[in-house]
Amino acid sequence: MKQSCRLAPPNSIFFIEDAAGAELPPIDGKAPRIWASQNGIIVGCLSFMDGETEFTASDSAEDAAHSIPTFSGDVATPSGSIEVSTSEREVLLRIPVAGAVTRVRIWTNHPSEPDQILAVFG
Repeated sequence: MKQSCRLAPPNSIFFIEDAAGAELPPIDGKAPRIWASQNGIIVGCLSFMDGETEFTASDSAEDAAHSIPTFSGDVATPSGSIEVSTSEREVLLRIPVAGAVTRVRIWTNHPSEPDQILAVFG
């Protein structure tokens, strides 16, 4: 299943975490602007005042980009569903996943302010 949204999220970040919620990692000033823990991921995007960012999420390896991902890691998903949300906790996308831990790969088109983000789960 492939889903997309396009918006200028508050604070210019997206959260990726289990649908039941999780403790997210602390944010520091590094680039690329992706912060991860075993429970969740925060992805920085284009500054909200500069325009919208397209976030695409998929559970199919066929949708993976043919380049090295900006981020690759695992996230705990005990509920069997992973969500993409804003800092105001607005759920934008929800993808069902298999297993209590999900592989997450993320591609961005810019290290600090991408306006295109692709996340493949599984």
